[in-house]
Amino acid sequence: MKDDARQWLARACRRLLRPVVRILLQHGIAYRDFAEIARGVYVDVAREASDTRGRPPTDSRVAVVTGLTRKEVRRLREAADQDYVDPTWGGANRATRVLAGWHRDPDFNDDRGHPRVLDFTDAHSGFTALVRRYSGDIPVNAVFEELERVGAVDIDDRDQVSVLGRAYVPMASDPESLRMLGTASHDLLATIAHNIGRHPDTPARFQRTVFNARVDVRALPVFHRLASEHGQQLLETLDDWLERHEIDEQDTETPVVRTGVGIYYFQDAPRSEENKNDD
Repeated sequence: MKDDARQWLARACRRLLRPVVRILLQHGIAYRDFAEIARGVYVDVAREASDTRGRPPTDSRVAVVTGLTRKEVRRLREAADQDYVDPTWGGANRATRVLAGWHRDPDFNDDRGHPRVLDFTDAHSGFTALVRRYSGDIPVNAVFEELERVGAVDIDDRDQVSVLGRAYVPMASDPESLRMLGTASHDLLATIAHNIGRHPDTPARFQRTVFNARVDVRALPVFHRLASEHGQQLLETLDDWLERHEIDEQDTETPVVRTGVGIYYFQDAPRSEENKNDD
């Protein structure tokens, strides 16, 4: 890699790591813990590259590429194999599906197409039926408790359940919110990495940003509301399209892939609060 490219990449790493390190420090993750995580990721990514015969790389090859010792590579590889968790599964996925189904499934809508208030125990057209239809084998009580915990539903003294919103938004710093940190950041950076390293004949993935460096601070609340409302509308439209093209879990023959779109609002701190050398 050319020196100028290395310098730009180093600057980019410093900038993207700032919010990550801020979160890590807030939760008591010191540098040594982060360094161990980084070593493990270096090994994981290096192991993904097959040789010319399609075989996985040896520990020696991974050591050469990453700069780690073979002993470290072996230890990290064995730890990763034992601790692997599928990053695409989680309560958020099931909870989101239940909320989306409640908003678009005619069986759970009123005459105007809005989500109905549902009887919790009704297994035919109530909340129990909704959860069983959209959450697979996850217990009804578990789904309700998660939706209630994040403020997405409410229940009265007659066991009538009302939906308070379509979006699943965990509370700050709870485990699900922190899981989303890894998933959302990975998806955005994976798209950027694809576009940077893609072959000229390979289509680029959509990734756009709009910004202005001289926005009146007084206008920010209006812009935030505008971005939230229009972003939510677009996401709901795309979510409906994805649902129409979803393959049933019982179908094990049709090839499937995880895909989607993310929209995010950003706002820098005032220049006096930022380290200008990292821009």
